[in-house]
Amino acid sequence: MHRRIVAALAGTAAALLVASPAAAAPTWTVVPSVDPVTTENQLTAVTARSASDAWAVGFYQGPNRHDGRIMLAEHWDGTRWSQVTTPNVQFFDEKLLAVSGSGTSDVWAVGSTNQTGFATTNPITAHWDGTAWTIVATPATTGTAKSILDAVVDLAPDNVWAAGRSRDGHALIEHWNGSAWSIVTAPDPVPPAGSAFAGATLTGLSATSASDVWAVGSFSAAHGTVVDSFTLTEHFDGVRWKVVPSPNVAKPNQFNGARQVLSAVAARSTGDVWAVGWTIDTATGSFLPDKTLILHWNGTSWVVVPSPDHANEEDMLTGVAAVSSGNAWAVGTFTDRSSGFPLDRTQILRWNGSAWSVVPTPNGGSGDTLLNGTARVPGTTAQGWAVGFNLTGASTSRTFVLHLG
Repeated sequence: MHRRIVAALAGTAAALLVASPAAAAPTWTVVPSVDPVTTENQLTAVTARSASDAWAVGFYQGPNRHDGRIMLAEHWDGTRWSQVTTPNVQFFDEKLLAVSGSGTSDVWAVGSTNQTGFATTNPITAHWDGTAWTIVATPATTGTAKSILDAVVDLAPDNVWAAGRSRDGHALIEHWNGSAWSIVTAPDPVPPAGSAFAGATLTGLSATSASDVWAVGSFSAAHGTVVDSFTLTEHFDGVRWKVVPSPNVAKPNQFNGARQVLSAVAARSTGDVWAVGWTIDTATGSFLPDKTLILHWNGTSWVVVPSPDHANEEDMLTGVAAVSSGNAWAVGTFTDRSSGFPLDRTQILRWNGSAWSVVPTPNGGSGDTLLNGTARVPGTTAQGWAVGFNLTGASTSRTFVLHLG
């Protein structure tokens, strides 16, 4: 293990006899966050409403015998991150995987729950009413697949969308109308000719209005003994959800198939939407992340936008945020083998209006550091958050938070 330090260089400008420092470009810096226990602590998602109101969620290992994993919620008040108490169901694991809020007293977080030691999972939702977090019931689904809610977008106290995967293996979309969650039909994508639909999941949600909501993820299709995975994008126009065709870039392989996934989406306007993810290396049989994948919606179609990768490494993007047509960033992780021992490292890409490029980012003190999500700070052009965790030992991890600006 070694410490990786990234230095931020500030430029200078000179004019004849007088030299004065130019304004330094915004950089990503580590901000202290809360670790409730000394063992397992992870942040999975972040959202912000202003420079003094942000939420990060995840989970931690309960300190008592029958706690299981407990939902972790941390709040930023403009000065520091502090833990906010969440419910704990004993003998069960509860994990929060996404968060979104429409106001200081209306924040939703979603994720999964399972009986401790069992693989089967079911969706869970939690609501912040300005005073406390409470678990809110969600509709039950049937089947044998693991069910989960992996994305949420809160438009108003009576208009919230959540998405994930149902117990029947199909994409799951739920809607909150102010009093209860209900399941809304999520259309299945049409598999390629000669293939059979094998399952779908949605992992990202974003909206510009009540009639412009995007969900992204992936679906699987089987032909013979080979299973391929493809990008999946769905759009809600205020009346119904429909599948929107999206490109796929992974090269087919007759033995292991072709695989790609979308993990997150950020909609800035009806003609400016970003979706990010990664391709999965099946050609070598390693089934590891291979290359970053970035798609852009221009109002008419999704197109692949070139994105940088680390040569001969695994690269993945897990979050995206859009500020303007010339300002967006995507966060994720890549495997660094420069020391001879593979370590997961943070990576952040920035869009300047014409191309994506890598920007310097710090990492944890030692061990793997992974970024799971990002959010822009509304009302600003150069502030944002990225969250994840730093593995400090074989079974220990610490929350990890980066701030831009």
